[in-house]
Amino acid sequence: MLKIGTVRWRGKCSRHPMFDPFEGGRGAVRGGCPRCLSLVEICETHQKMLALMRTFAPPTDRKRTKPALPDLQIGLFEEVG
Repeated sequence: MLKIGTVRWRGKCSRHPMFDPFEGGRGAVRGGCPRCLSLVEICETHQKMLALMRTFAPPTDRKRTKPALPDLQIGLFEEVG
């Protein structure tokens, strides 16, 4: 069994802080910046990994049931004792 946990990682180029590798891709890299190219490679590898994981085991729809809320409404014709 392989366990892959959730990883939260924020990478940003110090010279090009507005660069988004998901939207721009390799064509949006300015001047062949190595940090931006690394971000693009990380993004592409991540997309490939997600595609492979979904091919191996497609996500299942989990139906979440909401817990029943207690009836807090006081009846108009009931006597409170």
